[in-house]
Amino acid sequence: MLRKYLLAILPAVVTALIPCLTTPAGAFELFPRPEGQYTVQRGDTLYGIAGHYYTNPALWPFLWNQNPAVRLKGTGTAAEKQPLIPGTTVDLYHQRYSAPVVNQFYSPPTGIPFEAQFVITRVPFKGIPYDKKYFRYKLTLRPNQVWGYIVASPEGTKVHFLERDLLYIRFRPSKKQAILVGDRFGVYRDRGPVTHPLNPNRQIGFFSEVIGEVEITSTGHDLITAIVLDSYEEIKKGDRISLFAPKNREIVPTKTHRMLTGTILRSATRDVDTFYKDVHNLENDIVFIDRGECDGMKEGILVNIYRPALPIADPYFSNRRLVTPDSYLGEGMVLKAFEKNSTLLITRSREEILPGDIIKSVSD
Repeated sequence: MLRKYLLAILPAVVTALIPCLTTPAGAFELFPRPEGQYTVQRGDTLYGIAGHYYTNPALWPFLWNQNPAVRLKGTGTAAEKQPLIPGTTVDLYHQRYSAPVVNQFYSPPTGIPFEAQFVITRVPFKGIPYDKKYFRYKLTLRPNQVWGYIVASPEGTKVHFLERDLLYIRFRPSKKQAILVGDRFGVYRDRGPVTHPLNPNRQIGFFSEVIGEVEITSTGHDLITAIVLDSYEEIKKGDRISLFAPKNREIVPTKTHRMLTGTILRSATRDVDTFYKDVHNLENDIVFIDRGECDGMKEGILVNIYRPALPIADPYFSNRRLVTPDSYLGEGMVLKAFEKNSTLLITRSREEILPGDIIKSVSD
């Protein structure tokens, strides 16, 4: 009787299961299907398609990995900028994930103790505006070219000058002919030569600092008159004049796909003439590093700051020295990259940062 009952209900069970077997179950697909397709037009690139559909051009490797059949014309440029063959079909996966969801946080570098996790912050996508005074430090291979120097002031007894003060400037004869009313120049002060902290016999360059800005108001005399527009510190007689026309800049923090290392040379904001000369670099201070555009440094690159560890003796082998991990000190961001050096803004610091400490870029 039971056998007859099972044979009777079996067709009904099979009929009920057939629609379930033919309907795809997206949650259990081993090979997910694309959510859309795009036909390549003339001039399309992986960079452009990723920017249009994923709202982030940097996701072009994800698009290329999902479409192994897509071929490039091979024009010799970077893969993401090479035009695709028109008529090729590109599969689009996970269109619902937009760029702001991807890589909003970067992982802490290895070797950071648990109590230092507070320094790991969210990387903003928008630019961070910095005042132009952060870009007034420069380390050059040769001394700056002198256009002129400050001689005196209409107020004969005045020694130090600030905003709205008038100055008399003597320019070099070869430069004076090209100066017009309304031209702006920087007032800078030489801080002397800089040597490498690990090799005092190796000279890196010459450190100069812009301490103010002036605008020409009159050129009808041997001594040209100018007014002080900005003064980052007190301007004195004998301070030099050079070209300096900075603009308010906006820097976007970025990470690199390669490891860049370097050494902190010296401080830019804590010089021997400053009040806090006995205090080393902390947060919001600016330092020079010995890596520049020639080494791949660019504005906005994020770095971590370490102190090289000293070797320690092995307790069982007296002739053996063991190397310990570098000590983590803080974070920084490249403000401006010159040819062979850069200025670095210290954004986080656990302790004072010294010349000779090393930096390592934050990679993707």
